[in-house]
Amino acid sequence: MWVICAVISLFGALCYAELSTTFKKSGGEFTFILQAFGPLLAFLRMWTYLFIILPAVAIVQGNTIANYITAPFFNDCEEVPTHALRLMGMAVIFMLAFINAISVKLTTRLVNILTVAKTVGLIVLIISGLVYLAKGHTQYLNPENSFKMSLPLNIPLAIFAGIFAFDGWESVNTIVEEIKKPERNVPLGIVISLSAVTIIYLMANIAYFTLLSPAEILASNAVAADFSTKALGSWSWTIWVFVALSAIGNLLGNWLGLSRMFYVAAREGLLPSVVGMISVKHRTPIPSVIIVLPITLIYLMFDDVIALINYMLFVIVAFMALTVLIIPYYRWKHPNMERTLKLPLVIPIIFILVILFLMGLSVYTDPFSALIGTALTVAGIPVYFVGCVWNKPVWLQEKIVALNLILQKFFFVVPQEKEMVSESDDDADDKVSKSNGYRSGKEFEDVPLN
Repeated sequence: MWVICAVISLFGALCYAELSTTFKKSGGEFTFILQAFGPLLAFLRMWTYLFIILPAVAIVQGNTIANYITAPFFNDCEEVPTHALRLMGMAVIFMLAFINAISVKLTTRLVNILTVAKTVGLIVLIISGLVYLAKGHTQYLNPENSFKMSLPLNIPLAIFAGIFAFDGWESVNTIVEEIKKPERNVPLGIVISLSAVTIIYLMANIAYFTLLSPAEILASNAVAADFSTKALGSWSWTIWVFVALSAIGNLLGNWLGLSRMFYVAAREGLLPSVVGMISVKHRTPIPSVIIVLPITLIYLMFDDVIALINYMLFVIVAFMALTVLIIPYYRWKHPNMERTLKLPLVIPIIFILVILFLMGLSVYTDPFSALIGTALTVAGIPVYFVGCVWNKPVWLQEKIVALNLILQKFFFVVPQEKEMVSESDDDADDKVSKSNGYRSGKEFEDVPLN
């Protein structure tokens, strides 16, 4: 199953690499869909991530981090108190938002360091599994002891979740303006990273089955922790640390990529203009980083946030298919368009057909989840027309301008302009007082953020 998900993800990642080197703008799926299909579909893509997916993922990963950090202090308890988990999770989320807000370089360096830590932790697990494999612990690797496909129609959900596990490649395309030589580094990075991740994931799963039965894996909330307890004994805490660091790196990287989507959406007039501005002091898009925090606080009150993510898996892969559809569409509509990377057309076609087949099977097996995910997405349509299309009365426009001005002064942010790089703080402060309202953002230069 991991191999199937890896191949599907590789096809999708290569397609995204072609699109990113064709459009050469940050924003990822949002930018691709905006250029090809217009603002409504692009807004819905941004809406699902801003109001549903990123807050839900932040809560789940924040709780995961908190669980691994606090669990060693509650050895004698049946479980870690819920309030302790939530408070620790929110503390982690706010800390990562702060890091993203003050420095892109610090964020990327931390992501790189934490990725290394995650890899080291997985290598420790793999080596432990190989040791037990050499000792003859193969009973759970035999086909007759493997998972029985009692619910074969759940395969679409499993593949969707597997693709979601490989989904980091999409974040690269959201920050393409900040990558040097994207036409070379984006596809190269995608191929190398996906290949390495696939091998590591496969080896780690083989290691798990040397000591854990299929039933234990299905019942576990933390497979790596359960395996490390059996394999490493008193040293199992090291794996807990590595898992926590891995989750921190994942959340930090997701936040970095998706905040740039919100930043680009504001530049295109689909979010308040202040969200598309950057800090005079830090040269980072602070409003687009922290805009998701209030929504995350609301989600903190709900217990089963992960169910919301499962509902949205259908929508996530639907937007993937729609995005990849741009490749054959643009080959037909703009045949002479410059393309640094040009894939064989069979790759996007295969990806689209596979995703459509899985979506159809998903609707057949679990129509309720698909319906909920679709309804949550469609709920953004009236918001789009009220916020972006409706010609607001003058008094309301004045209120919006005033609110934007207050937020600009509070965050000390300005529209990104080429000359801003060399201006003094006094000039920048003056620019804050002159900026106002909703803007399309197209008049500003697309220069990289530091």
